[in-house]
Order: sequence, then C-alpha cells, then structure tokens
Amino acid sequence: MATVTADPLQQTVAALNALYNSPSNSAKKEANVWLESFQSKPEAWQTAVILLTTESVGKEAQVFGAQTMRRKIVDDLQDLDGAHRASLRDSLLNLSMQHKASPRVIRTQLCLALAALSLRMLEWQQPVNHMINLYGSSSTDLLYLLEYLTVLPEEVNDTRCPSLTDDEYRTRSDELLTQNANNILKLLVVYMENSGDDARLQEAIFRCFLSWLRSGDIATSSLSTNPLLAFSFKALQMPELFDIAVDVVCELIYQTKDIEESMAVIQEIYPNLLPLRQEIVKNIEDGNEDNIRGYCKIFVEAGECYLSLVVKHTDHFRGIVEGIAACTAFHDLDIVPMTFRFWYQLAEELRRNEEARLKYQDVYENLVDVMIKHLHYPDDLNSWTAKERDEFKDFRHVMGDVLKDCCLILGSRVPLSKAYMLITQAASKAPPKWQEVEAPLMALRSMGAQVEPEENEVLPEIMKLLSQLPEHPKIKYAATLVIARYGSWTDKHPEFIEYQLGFISSGFENEDVIAASALALKLLCRECSTHLLNYLNQLHAFFSGVTKKLKGIDLLEVTEAVAHVIGAVPTAELAQVFQMFCLPIAQQLAVLATRDRSTLEEDIPAIIDNISQLKIFFETVNPQVAPSEPHPCIPIVQELWPIMDSLAESVGGIDDVAKPLAGCWRSIVISYRTHYTSLLPGTMARLVKSFEQTGLGPYLWVSSRIVREFGEANPGPALQFVESLSVSMWQILQKFSGQFNEIPDVVEDYFNLVSDLMFSCPREYLNSSLFPTVFKAIMACFSLTEKYAVVSVMRHCRIVLDHMNDLQHSRSSPTSSRASSPRISTNEATIVKSQFVENDTFVSLMIQGIIYTFPPEVYDDAAGVIKALAMFCPQESVLWFSKAVSGLDMTPAEMQKIVTDFSAVVSGGNWSRALSTVLGFTTLYRRKNVLPRSRSKK
Repeated sequence: MATVTADPLQQTVAALNALYNSPSNSAKKEANVWLESFQSKPEAWQTAVILLTTESVGKEAQVFGAQTMRRKIVDDLQDLDGAHRASLRDSLLNLSMQHKASPRVIRTQLCLALAALSLRMLEWQQPVNHMINLYGSSSTDLLYLLEYLTVLPEEVNDTRCPSLTDDEYRTRSDELLTQNANNILKLLVVYMENSGDDARLQEAIFRCFLSWLRSGDIATSSLSTNPLLAFSFKALQMPELFDIAVDVVCELIYQTKDIEESMAVIQEIYPNLLPLRQEIVKNIEDGNEDNIRGYCKIFVEAGECYLSLVVKHTDHFRGIVEGIAACTAFHDLDIVPMTFRFWYQLAEELRRNEEARLKYQDVYENLVDVMIKHLHYPDDLNSWTAKERDEFKDFRHVMGDVLKDCCLILGSRVPLSKAYMLITQAASKAPPKWQEVEAPLMALRSMGAQVEPEENEVLPEIMKLLSQLPEHPKIKYAATLVIARYGSWTDKHPEFIEYQLGFISSGFENEDVIAASALALKLLCRECSTHLLNYLNQLHAFFSGVTKKLKGIDLLEVTEAVAHVIGAVPTAELAQVFQMFCLPIAQQLAVLATRDRSTLEEDIPAIIDNISQLKIFFETVNPQVAPSEPHPCIPIVQELWPIMDSLAESVGGIDDVAKPLAGCWRSIVISYRTHYTSLLPGTMARLVKSFEQTGLGPYLWVSSRIVREFGEANPGPALQFVESLSVSMWQILQKFSGQFNEIPDVVEDYFNLVSDLMFSCPREYLNSSLFPTVFKAIMACFSLTEKYAVVSVMRHCRIVLDHMNDLQHSRSSPTSSRASSPRISTNEATIVKSQFVENDTFVSLMIQGIIYTFPPEVYDDAAGVIKALAMFCPQESVLWFSKAVSGLDMTPAEMQKIVTDFSAVVSGGNWSRALSTVLGFTTLYRRKNVLPRSRSKK
C-alpha cells in the first residue's frame, strides 16, 4: 500500500471536523463530497490505518477509518497484489485486536471490513476458523467474535463483488457459510450454555444465531434437538432479551415453513407456542403493548407459515388461531392490522375446505364483533387532529376487508344480523351515542360486496330502519353510504327506489352529508338506471336545483348519476332529454367564455366544473347509432364547439383547464366517432394552435385519439396533423435538451401520438420527413428515467419493428392474410433499416439504459425491442450488440462469451432465447457491478 503524506491525513481530519461540527450546511455538504471522493483514492488505504491507530483523532474519525477500510476492500481489493492483500489482512487483524473493546460502531465497521475481506481474499484459507481461533478462547473476546460471525452472512448475501466471477462467488460463499453452519451452531450452543446470567452476551449469541438462520445455511433438520430452540422461547420471559427472542422465534418459524421437511422441528416449536396464549392474556390485562406486539408477530408468523396445518388439523393447531384472535381483539390499532393478512389467507383456504370452515365459524363470528368494535370512533373525536382522522378513516376501510373475509366464511346472514342488532340496540338508548350506531353502519357498508343481491331476510329490515335512526350527521352520512353500497341489491328490489331517493335527496340539505349523498345517488342511478326512467322529470328538477350549490367532485357525481339514467333513454327520445340536461350547462359556459379576459381567471373553477360535467355526459351517454343516421347527441356538440374553441384560446394555457377541455374533446371523439367528422378539421386546427401556444400534454393526448379513430381512413390529413404538432414538439425538446425528465408527461403523450400514427397510416408516416426526426428524438430520450415516458418510447420502437417483422413474415408465408395486401412494402423496410444503420449506437444506449437508468418495469420492454431489432436486422444487430458490450466493464473472455451466445440465438432464429439472453446478461451484469448479488443459482 502506498505511503501517505501528512496532507491527506490532515485534510481528512479537517473534513471530518467540518462534517460534524461546522454550523454551515454548505460546508458540511462540501466536506461529505470530499470524504466520499477521497475514499476512492489509493492513499485512503494508509490514511484509514493511521486513523484507526491514532486514538487522539476521536471516535468519528476512527469510525470513518473503519468505514473507509471496508469500502476500499469492497471496491478496490482487486487492485492489490497478493503480498499487499496479505499485509492488509494482517493489518486488519491487528487493528481488530486493538479495537475489540472500542465502541460498538467501530467494532461493527471493522467486522464488516473483515467479513468483506473474508469473501474476496480467496487465498485466505478458512477465515472463519482463523477468527474463532483468534477470539474464541477468551471470554472477553467473545463479543467481538460474535460480531464478526453476525455480520458475515449479511455481508456475503448482500454485497457487490465485481472482483469475483459468479462461480467464485458461489464457491466462496459456500466455504464461508454452508460448510461452517453446523460448527457455528454447536459453538453458539456452548457459548449459550456457559453464558450464565450475562444478558449482553446472550443477546449477542441470539443475534448471531438469527443472522445464520436468515442466511438459510442452517438445515432446519438440525434444529429439532438443538438447545437454542428452547433457549429462544425461554428468553421471551426475560425483559432484556424479549425483542431479540421474538425475532429469533419468528425466524425459526419462518425457516420451518416447508411443513413436510420440517415437521420434526414444528412438533417442538408448537408446544412452546401454546403457553404464550396465557402470556397474551396476562399482558393484555397489564396493558403491555410492546410485549403484545411481540407475541402477535410470533403467532401471525406461525399462522401464515403453518396455515396448511391450521386448516387440515383444526383441533390440534387451533391454538394458533386463538392466539391471533386474542391479538386482533386488543385495543391498540397499531397492533391489530398485523393480523389482517392471516385472516384473509385463512378465509381463502377455508373456502375450499368445508369441514374446516364449519369448525372455525365460531372464531369468525367473534371476529365480526371485534371488528365492529374497532370501527367505533372515539368519544373525544374533537381532540383528534385532521391527520389522525384521515388515517383512521383509511384504516376503517382496511378493517372492512376483514369483515368481507368473515362473510366468506359465515355467509351474509349472520354478519348482517349482528350489525342490525347492534344498530337497533344503540339507537334505542336514551340518549343514543352516535359512535355506537355509526360503527355497525360502516360494517354494513364494508360487507356489501359479499352480500347476495337476492338477500331477502335481513337487508329489507335494515333499509326500513335507516329512516328511523337518530338525527346526527355522522349517522346520516353512514346510512346514506349503506344505500350507496347496495345499489345492485336495490336493482333486484325496486320497491325501495322511491324510499331511497327521498332519503338520499334529503342529505343534500346537510353540508356534512352532501358528499355521501352525491356518491349514493351516482351508484344508485348506475345500478338502477332503467328503473329510474320513471323518475326522469323529478331527477331533472332536482338536478337543476341542487347543482347550483354544488362544486367539484360532488357536482360531478350528481352529474354522472343523471347521465346514467339519460343513457338508458331509448334513442328515439334521447335528443330532447339530452338537450334538456346539457343545454343549461352549455349556456352557462357560454356566458363564462364571453367574460372580460381580465377577470376570466376568477371563473376558472366554474369553467372546469362545467366542462367536466359535459365530459361526463358525453362519455356516459353514447348510444350506438348507424353512421347514416343522425346522432341525437351531436346537436348539443355543435352548439358547444365555438364555446370550447373560445375557452381554448382564452384559458387553454392553464393546465387545470386544458385537462378537462382535452378530456371533453376526447370523450366526444370516442363516443360519437364518424358522427363528429364535420367538426374534425376545426378541432384539429384548434389542437395544433393550442399545443403551439401552451406546450401542454393534454392536447397531444386528445390528438392521439383523433389519429387512432380517423387516421386509417384519412392518412394524408392525419400525417399533416401530426407533422404540425411535431413542429412545436421539436421546439420543446430543444428547450429542454438533456433535461427531458422535467417534461415526462409531454414526452409520453407525444410518443403515444406517433405510435397511433404508425398504427393508422404506417406507409405515409415512414415515407415522410417526420420519421427520421422522430428517430433522433427516440435516441435523445434514452436518458429518461420516468417509467411511463420510457414505456411510450419503447412502445413506439416496438410498433415500428413489429411492422417490419410482419412484412417479412408475409413475404415468407404466402398464405398469410397479410400477404395479399401488406400495409407497408420493402421500400419502408429499407427506410427503417437505414435509420438504425445511421444511428448505430441505438443498441448501446438501450443496453446502458437497461443496466443503469431505466426503471425495472421497463426492462422487458427494452429487451423486447432489441429482440425485435434482431429479427429485423439479424447480422447488423450482432455487430451492434458487440459494440454495446465492448463499452462495459468486462473481461475479454466475458465479452466474447455473451456476444457468442447472442450471435448463436440470432443466427438460429431462436427469438424467445434472444429476449432471455439480453435480460439474463443485463441482470447478471447489474447484479455483479451495480446491485447486491444472490448466492442462489438461477
């Protein structure tokens, strides 16, 4: 190792002093950057040693020295020759001796460095035995040895190791862990048996045991008679060891989840679990929340890992379920949800086992009572913060899922009857507590998805009861949402519609109940639209009045409610009804659009609401009308067009307006298609102008839909339309050159647009001057990291290449349906190939993206593009792939192997293997050089 001058040491100490003591954040940041950079330099080796041997530098400096030592070993050990590696090992062992009584943070970092060296220094024979021989004979040194043995599995299983090949890594990790596991287990037993009452040593032993359990190197069969199992359960009675004992017991259970292989161990574990139920009861009485949390973790782990035993042997393993049930009944709502996944898993299994389902019905009946109790709001709700209320509100929905599980096991009658009884009892009290009425109402709402629409025994009585409940906004709100949840039931019981309409409409008179009433009306109208045609006039009068005082989501839900009913109107009568509801909104929008521009922005919320209302009408009311027949909805669209055009000009640059405005156009295009043709030229011109003026993605979004709907029949206008939009897009890309991650939504919308153009009129697009420019934009966009933007770029590449490969297929298969009239020709194939040849770094950028920058969700898409390119240009793709690999940090032999593998699958036409070859190679490279590696063979 290189000799270090005083300067690096002094600079390091000064930087550490600035990092920990400077009052300036910028100085701290600068110091941190310098220290991280320094750790990569050769002189950092000796500086770390000096820091660790100079006590006067202080604790922080010595911690940094130990951290630096570990980092140098991980990153730069391969730069040292054999003699220097041996010197490093001896130096590190000497430092360990010096620091075996130092603060734990220093000891841990040194142990991590030793563990890292143990893995990477292959010539170090049996490092584990070496460490045991050094530190295992003295009781004062045991803590240091145990620290090393604890971090070793963690270091081996969670580390980058570019200096080792995969075979070397697997062989070395087996030497360190698998081959030593039994001896370590025996050693820990000896240490534990001789630990006396030394809780500190016992905790260290348990932590080491836990680490080796988690590594998976200890065979579960070796645990069946091992004293550490009994020690672990005994430690649950010792407060100072309780937390680590919980973790160990949970890991023991997890490692024995393979029932068939681990039955002997399970037969020892389960008897130790049963007495813990009494501990739960005792700790519930004492209010010891921390201990209950620990016991809950243990029982839930047992329930999930031994689920098949719980179902198959209900009598013998029922104790696990009872233990979990006791934890679920505890009042602490931070502990209760720990059990929810178990109840779901158990319910799923019991559905397939009728005998077991019947035996656990009593447990689920009690669970219904427990969950309804947990649904209660507290008496002192006003003392809660808004955040606490929101969190509890969200949590109630999660608890509702458990009630659904109960319905799966019990059927709907029992849970409904329990809720009905609780509501009746609570409402009859004088005075009633709203919390006691509201909670079972919430339960009814939660269980709605599991209640059969044909239920005729309990629900009719519940519905009648709703109007008799005490007057309270919380009760009214919850009762209204019960109606909302049972719309499909009401469709089978239309005799309740008039009663429910009256109940819902009365809620709009109470500010606290409006949101529930709007939602309930929407869901009732959606489920019962045909039945509600008889109430159309009443709905119109109600709609005209109530919408004057509603805003935002409540207004839109009421609008959607009546839209569902309008959608059920026969086509012959639809025009008049549609205009009756829509025209007043359009007229109000026209007034807003003609306001003076200086004050127009004050009306933005109203404009957004009105446009959103019309959008809902257009997407919901879409009857199927023959192209030759007049469409009943088009007249109102024609009246609305100049208003929308005016709004786009005046306030279309406001993102909150552009989204609903574009959404309204899009809904019209989707719903009315060819009937909208006469208004299409004006719409396209408006969208081009609006995108030019604003650069907002929503205008591209709706343009994409227009191209999809009309492009194939009108390829010339569609191409001209996209070319006009592209002029503005190039200006945006130039403005944000190198910073495309700041405009991911615009990039996503644009590439979706050109993808739809490629689908609709591929020949025109590929022969245009637009295609080469788009290709250059693709290359520039490989720096993106936002998932959906990258996906849209990959999708466009794939669509182009799929067309090329379809063409080749049609030429080689004369019987193909595509062969008689291919949408593209060899001329277009030549154009596309020339772009890949001209931009021969395409594959390199793709490989770099898959390894370093693309989000994981895009890996398959990107590899699929490379596969499709190989199908299209097999010979060239091998050369491009070779060029891509040559830019990576690999040995010549590794490069040759992957290029040979890729060439073989391409030349053999094995395209599924081409995909797996790219994914396998990039995954392996990323795991070896970028991310932690796994020891398992894939």
